[in-house]
Amino acid sequence: MKFEIYTDESYITAERYRSIATFSYKADFKSEINEKIKRILTESKIAEFKWQNLKSAKYKFCAEKLIDFILNNINQYNIRVDIINWDTHDTRHKVCGRDDDANFERMFFHLLNTSLKKYPKNSSWNISPDQRQQIDWKTVNDCLKATGRHTEYHKTLFGNFFTDPYYHIDKFKEINSIETPCCQIADLFAGLSIFSIKCYSKYRTWQTQQTTPSLFQSSTEEVELSNSEQARFEIMKYFNKKCKQLKLGVSLKNKERFHTFKPENPINFWPYKPQHEYDKAPIKNGAIPNERI
Repeated sequence: MKFEIYTDESYITAERYRSIATFSYKADFKSEINEKIKRILTESKIAEFKWQNLKSAKYKFCAEKLIDFILNNINQYNIRVDIINWDTHDTRHKVCGRDDDANFERMFFHLLNTSLKKYPKNSSWNISPDQRQQIDWKTVNDCLKATGRHTEYHKTLFGNFFTDPYYHIDKFKEINSIETPCCQIADLFAGLSIFSIKCYSKYRTWQTQQTTPSLFQSSTEEVELSNSEQARFEIMKYFNKKCKQLKLGVSLKNKERFHTFKPENPINFWPYKPQHEYDKAPIKNGAIPNERI
């Protein structure tokens, strides 16, 4: 079987929380999916959907339509959306001289390797990351190819055997997101993930105000929102409600961020945690590895 996967990132530069998202589906539906996303963008009069531009009703309605399209067609197109996010203040990342570009490469590898393994073994893949400078894409591609070739050895009562390889990489090529509608889906989910982390407390206050009559609110409880916060809170609420309706296993309130308890679910928010005490972010040449920020 052949599949397509697109990636984009959000809040990568000078932010505490950062994320990368993938949007993947069965390759047979590539043309159909692209045309339907293009139609949504055209009808919304938006050339390129970017989370950072979500500040108006026009972008809000476009985001709702994109969310509807993805969530309503998960089974039909064999869709997955996987989002990895990480905290640069945790024990893995709070090191002197951290190399954010090299760390991005590692997080990109972790996310892609995990996403591809959620599909049937021996599948073939076209990988399309959004253009990003200073990233050694060749090394990332080589690592994925090497990992994908691995097989598992099983010893049973009926003999020993090896399973199929995890996956094959047929094509790995950077793309321009403005020319690639599917990449814009990854941008939407990457942005939504981090915004839910950064602004959950304010979102909760806003949501309370939506359900409590103003007569019983004191002035100290009122929260002032920017245009972007208003639009993004509406999308958080819309997406959360839609996930509950479709029983997708996405939680918001429990972890005070979007979170998926079962990673095999088709919408998977993955907060990366250090795997062991030696799991440290890479550092730049010349930095002192044991020194803490």
